[in-house]
Amino acid sequence: MREPGPAVVTVLGSGTSTGVPVVGCSCPTCLSRDPRDRRSRCGVHVACEGFGLQIDVSPDFREQALRHRFGRVDAVVVTHCHADHVLGLDDLRRFNTIQGGSISLHARPWAMRGIERIFGYLVNPPPEQAGMYRAKIDFREEGEEPFECGPFRVRLFDVPHGPAVASAVEVAAGSRRLVVASDCSEATPALADAMRGADVVLLDGLRDRPHAAHLTFAGAVEALLASGCPRPYVIHVGHDVLHADLLKRFPAPVEPAYDGLSVGF
Repeated sequence: MREPGPAVVTVLGSGTSTGVPVVGCSCPTCLSRDPRDRRSRCGVHVACEGFGLQIDVSPDFREQALRHRFGRVDAVVVTHCHADHVLGLDDLRRFNTIQGGSISLHARPWAMRGIERIFGYLVNPPPEQAGMYRAKIDFREEGEEPFECGPFRVRLFDVPHGPAVASAVEVAAGSRRLVVASDCSEATPALADAMRGADVVLLDGLRDRPHAAHLTFAGAVEALLASGCPRPYVIHVGHDVLHADLLKRFPAPVEPAYDGLSVGF
């Protein structure tokens, strides 16, 4: 693979499925005035050479797009079909209009079945939908082999997400690599191998208390330190802890991600 130009990963949403602040909560994090404590639902945007790759499209995707003003979404990766990762899919239609074409969507077969159930009108539009303003998406099932996606080489592989499964995403821009595993309950050997030597890693770390479907802060930090990644971040964070407190607690170079974090690789 040729060596493309610089790539930038932007965290659009760093929070868990409820978002932060949580509706009706008056904890210190939910009342915080630190903008880094305002954690919308998970989404990551990767840009290189004018190509935009979107990892997950949360219910907050429209507001994220307005806030961060990225210019293109040429391709989308869906890691799994929980509501906080797919319910912004219909808002891709504005990018169809801007770009004048369809957008490819890549997902593992089991995730694609979920997309078909939720968004049947996009996957198999009925005749009466002809001419309606809907997202135009080229749906592509992916195995665990890498595939070319603009200037990137992308690989999806399964990780446990409690009783469910999610995809971890490895994005290579030439020799440089980003790994995103925003929803996982175990740093499996395959995930550890992918993170080892990566330039940037975004890894699930929900809170201190154990959770059936997510890594704890301690589990995430341990896996990130073991990876040797120079820029490791914890993502999918709940409302239990202030961002400023996590910065003090996490050993360098591990940091908590926040909405709007941009990192070049």
